[in-house]
Amino acid sequence: MKDETATLPAKEFLRRREAECHGAAVGGAMRVLIAEDERRTRAMLFEMIASLGCESVVASSGLEAMRIIQEKRPDVLLLDGLLPEMHGFEIARFARSLASEYQPRIVVITAIYKDERYEKEAKQFGVDAYLTKPVTRDSVAAAIFGETNKKL
Repeated sequence: MKDETATLPAKEFLRRREAECHGAAVGGAMRVLIAEDERRTRAMLFEMIASLGCESVVASSGLEAMRIIQEKRPDVLLLDGLLPEMHGFEIARFARSLASEYQPRIVVITAIYKDERYEKEAKQFGVDAYLTKPVTRDSVAAAIFGETNKKL
């Protein structure tokens, strides 16, 4: 059966995905981990995610992100490519190594690793989508809902 969202105008597509976000997790909204060490970028991403109707949990370091992943099992991991203590790719590998029933969507956002070779390497770490900064609300929404143009 053909996915009807493939032919929808962008605004209608996002409206439907936002509705999905509201009811994604059991008993509430989809939970998105934002792992970003730069305060302004973290705040901007937090506002974007909130505007999509999703719940956010934030981490400013790699170790903090790993702790949150173990304790809260977010539905989506939005990871900076380079965090204190480790790369976002290492956090992705860690998340993929957990129990097989936990398979979050993993999105890496980076300002440093813009070369195509890094995007290709990201797949080896279990990354689902790869965005380069600066990002827009639409690009973040598409990545977290699985509708990004950059398929890995």
